[in-house]
Amino acid sequence: MKQFLKEQDTNSKPPEPQGEKTPEEEDKEDSIEWDGSEAELVADDTAEVFEEQHTGIKLKYVLTSREIFRALRKVQYTSSRIALSVVAVLLCAGTAAMFLVKWSAEKDPRYVSLAAVCILLVFFVGVYPSLRMKIHSIRIADGKEIRMKIYPDHIEMGLFDKKWEILLDGSCESLYFDDMIVLYIRDGNMVILPLRCVEPAVLPEVQAMILAGTQPKA
Repeated sequence: MKQFLKEQDTNSKPPEPQGEKTPEEEDKEDSIEWDGSEAELVADDTAEVFEEQHTGIKLKYVLTSREIFRALRKVQYTSSRIALSVVAVLLCAGTAAMFLVKWSAEKDPRYVSLAAVCILLVFFVGVYPSLRMKIHSIRIADGKEIRMKIYPDHIEMGLFDKKWEILLDGSCESLYFDDMIVLYIRDGNMVILPLRCVEPAVLPEVQAMILAGTQPKA
């Protein structure tokens, strides 16, 4: 990995300074558990003869259903949606309790039906979205190996015969949470990079290249 650091100094421009790391960021890096995957140094085959040659980092990993679920939950459960869901669940639960109290006092079966409707609403608002997301995550986690080559100006993605590029020119957004980096690209798609697969020796370089070439997710 020392060779990589030397090549980065001579062959490519360093990312723009990101400022000093806060104690929270340092603790976050220390808490990342490396799964033993080794990074490879690769040359940029797509660069033209007249272009500056960059050394990239090749990563290989398999996403777990838990990682996919956490990423989907982070994307879909915004602060406003969580607040609205909590309010809706509390209102439905309170209304259901009120109908049950009325049924207990008046023995009118209509109150039981109304309480059942409110309880169903609690399930569909508070439980069903997460359950559906969990099932979707299990379906996506098919065990296929994902290959990623990270360069200072772009990322090459490969999955069997399907390959594409993500430009690190500020056109996409990134979010760093729960020991993973999520890239938000065109058409609402996203790419998940679990930092457990990044060798500690090159982890700072990977983070710097991605964060320097993307916009932080609002």
